[in-house]
Amino acid sequence: MNNNFPFSNSSRQKDIEPTVFDYKSWRSGFILIILRLACVLGIGLLVFSLPNATSSDRILFFSLYSVLLLVTLLPVPYFARASILLVMIYAIGTNSILAWGPWLDGSVFFIAFILLAALLFDQRVDVFALLLSILTFSVVGILQQQGIYKFSAPNVPATAPLDWVAYTVDFSILSAILIIAIARFKEEFARVVNQMQNAFQALIVERTQLEDKVRERTEELEAKTNQLRASTNIARNVAEIQDISILLETVTKLISEKFEYYHVGLYILDDQKKTAFLQSASSETGKQLIGQGFRVESDRRNAINKVIEKNGAYITSDTEDPNFIRDINFPITRSRMLLPLTVRGNVLGVLDMHSDQTKAFDGQDAEILQTLSDLVAISFDNVRLINETKSLVSQLEINTSFQARRTWSKLTTRQKPAYQYTPAGVRPLFSVDSDDVTEGLRVPLILYGQTIGTIKLKRKGGIAEWSDRERVLVEKIADQVALALENSRLVDEAQKSALRDQMIANISSRVRETLDVESVIRTATTELRRVFDLKEAEINIGSPQTEAAPARKNTSSLRLK
Repeated sequence: MNNNFPFSNSSRQKDIEPTVFDYKSWRSGFILIILRLACVLGIGLLVFSLPNATSSDRILFFSLYSVLLLVTLLPVPYFARASILLVMIYAIGTNSILAWGPWLDGSVFFIAFILLAALLFDQRVDVFALLLSILTFSVVGILQQQGIYKFSAPNVPATAPLDWVAYTVDFSILSAILIIAIARFKEEFARVVNQMQNAFQALIVERTQLEDKVRERTEELEAKTNQLRASTNIARNVAEIQDISILLETVTKLISEKFEYYHVGLYILDDQKKTAFLQSASSETGKQLIGQGFRVESDRRNAINKVIEKNGAYITSDTEDPNFIRDINFPITRSRMLLPLTVRGNVLGVLDMHSDQTKAFDGQDAEILQTLSDLVAISFDNVRLINETKSLVSQLEINTSFQARRTWSKLTTRQKPAYQYTPAGVRPLFSVDSDDVTEGLRVPLILYGQTIGTIKLKRKGGIAEWSDRERVLVEKIADQVALALENSRLVDEAQKSALRDQMIANISSRVRETLDVESVIRTATTELRRVFDLKEAEINIGSPQTEAAPARKNTSSLRLK
């Protein structure tokens, strides 16, 4: 990942190196520019000076210009170029002094000689150039004043010793000022360059730190995005499963694969929230523990119990937690995170994740995986509720089927209604014909899985076979007939129940019309005899044990025939 990062070290150095100020490189370019300018401007000097120059001056000028061209065009080192340039300027200045004395342009070349010496060299070459210039003036002046040497140029004004002294003093003062000014300029320039370099280095360090932070943030975002993507895929796969055992096994397997944890276990709590049973595991050791019926009892020192008590994540590591307890079943665990499986505030279980890396879990991992744990808990609870609903529906269907069989068995025991269609119309059958079952088409009337009757069909003529399409049609009709019969029976029972309720209500209203005991008994006896069309109705008031006594108080009897 680091090699592909946009601000890698190699690209960073490429961006920074060209902007670093190198004084030596600048100085090499500077002298090359001066040499090129000297080559161009030297042609003009030669043109204007050659007509009035002596033969020796011409030889000197051509020689110096040739050397200038060679130094400029050939790859000569910097020190050689700078030294040759200074020597050439010194030679031109000395030639001017020897020819004209202090009266022409010799001082200009010597000043240029000192300035270039100050600019082109780090050491105090400028001071040496100044002393050399003063020495040259002094030697030429002494020789000229003593008559040993005469100026080569014609018509040179006479020179007194005071002229040489004034010339030398003026030159020295001007040169010293220039040397000091250039020295101060170089010092200030060096200080500014040093500050710029320090500021630039600080910017480089700050930029590097910023890039490192950006890279770390990018890596964290990428890791979080991958975790969210993995959590989404796991939740999508789990949501489609409707078998609890497969759901738990899929959860532990996918979490172990997607997040690269060597062991993931899933515990389910009992109803009292006291014991956690290991139901699924991704590692072979965990699967062996499941086969042994592994469970974790309630213990305050146990990590699972801590998760259940606070209903929150628990993270521990062997390097950060002094109370880190190694699990004998998983000795290579160095980091561990446990998350509750919670639905509507109720903890159903615990998701246990082990890693062989130190500090493998943090708060961000807990936040993302807690969301996944909640989704797993919701899926687990939904599957459990679906299974319970299916079980209740199955029991209801069994009870309904049993009730239907008992009801229709009682109904058909009292009477076995059967009807047959004939050319003369529909007529009832009082005895069911036990013909061969292969004759015609027989379709059972099935209600709630129970057979309550049969439909028997015969074709006209000799056609005896029935097509599959006809059989399906008859079966559908049989289903509707069975439902219609059941509805008819229910309506009949409802009507009978309504009649009973009406009869009870009528008797109750008549009995309550009077407050006299004898009248109540008489009315109740009369109504019972009338409603049930009885031959005799009798109501006795009193304890059954006292009937044998000859005479008892507080007893009453009424019989109607």
